[in-house]
Amino acid sequence: MKALVFNGPKDLRYESFADPKISKDSSLIIQVKNCSICGSDLHMYHGDRIGPFDYSKPMDHFCTGHETIGEVVEVGKAVTAHKVGDRILVAGGSGCGVCKHCRRGELSLCEGGSRGQPAIAYGVSPVLQGGHAEYMEVPFADIGAATIPDGVTDEQAILLTDALGTGYYGVKMANVKPGDSVAVIGQGPVGLMAAEAAMAVGASRVYCIDMQDSRLKLAAKFGGIPLKPDEALQRIKEDTNGLGVDAVVEAVGVGPTLKQATMMLRFGGSMSILGILQKGTELPVRIMQTKCLRVHAGISGIANLWEELIPLVQGGRIKGEGIFTHHFSLSEGAEAFRLFESREDGVIKTLITP
Repeated sequence: MKALVFNGPKDLRYESFADPKISKDSSLIIQVKNCSICGSDLHMYHGDRIGPFDYSKPMDHFCTGHETIGEVVEVGKAVTAHKVGDRILVAGGSGCGVCKHCRRGELSLCEGGSRGQPAIAYGVSPVLQGGHAEYMEVPFADIGAATIPDGVTDEQAILLTDALGTGYYGVKMANVKPGDSVAVIGQGPVGLMAAEAAMAVGASRVYCIDMQDSRLKLAAKFGGIPLKPDEALQRIKEDTNGLGVDAVVEAVGVGPTLKQATMMLRFGGSMSILGILQKGTELPVRIMQTKCLRVHAGISGIANLWEELIPLVQGGRIKGEGIFTHHFSLSEGAEAFRLFESREDGVIKTLITP
């Protein structure tokens, strides 16, 4: 098959790669219909780190990508929830498939690491090949994949594989309740979906903070209050009589935005950190302690949220409109990465078709 293959930082190549095979009875194979690039993929692209993987060092080549939908073309004999011909969306990663958390779809909490089977995202290492390819193996498919239901478009299905699931996870972990005021720092795909999800669960005001005008315009379309970083803190203080917002979702993951998040929160407020933190990132722990903040830093399990999220999409409460600004063929995958990394031409998210 053809795939987008990681050969090193900023060296992604469209080339031939071994066809996937069913490696366990719980697996299936899909023919990929659409895929996309996640902001966390840029850590790989830049030669940084994701978990234990240091991309500045040589490693075996692998297919990238963990946001994927496709059609089932082969199933293992233990698969019961899917059959050949089904159109499915795939959670961004997989776990051991047998621990109590995996069985609940909480793949990021997998306990398989104690048995040498830790949870891992697709397409970030040679351990689990990704979906920027013509075909892809999906292990533990009954847990980590779902049929694309009526009322969900292909673009929305792609968002449900990661960006929307992660954004919604951030809203839940920040304990957003009806009537709350919320700030979302970073309006990339995950931040935009977090802001829209906060609106969907009843937040009274959602401040959407980013430097790029194109992203702020999109946030305003679903009711967000668009703000540039240099004006956000003062505006929030004015609107809240100096108290601060009830919750912040931080979707960048660098020291300055983490400090900004703590400054925006009221005493006793809640904060969730979604940005993938790099080594040496400073957390403003003193401010967190002084303001008695509740802070959650984590990675979404994705699959465990579909039961709540899919009805919100089907009912039109979360739409994700305008997120996909550019379309590419898989053969143009290297250019899709370059554009996404550069933030040129108003790009927010790319849709890739093999």
